[in-house]
Amino acid sequence: MTEKKTVKPTRSKGPAAGTKGGRQSDSKTSAREATAAGAVSWWEASAQFLREVKTELKKVTWPSRKQAATTTGVVLVLVAVVAVYLGIVDFILARLVRLVLG
Repeated sequence: MTEKKTVKPTRSKGPAAGTKGGRQSDSKTSAREATAAGAVSWWEASAQFLREVKTELKKVTWPSRKQAATTTGVVLVLVAVVAVYLGIVDFILARLVRLVLG
């Protein structure tokens, strides 16, 4: 038993790109139209993006002043601890290099 494959016909998309009604269009005019269309869509997309950002920011659960201060303190303490650790390791490795190289 063999299956018969059906092939759907493809549609023609009209005149070639960059032509009007089958004729070549003026390149300066089409460039201006493309730029104008791109600018409008760029502004619309930017405005839509900013509206969505505003909506999403309303959904955020913001920390209280106390929570923000506590978190900031923890970060600063950890940065200080890591800085001291790396300073000590650097000091030891520098001494070893001086010892080896004389």
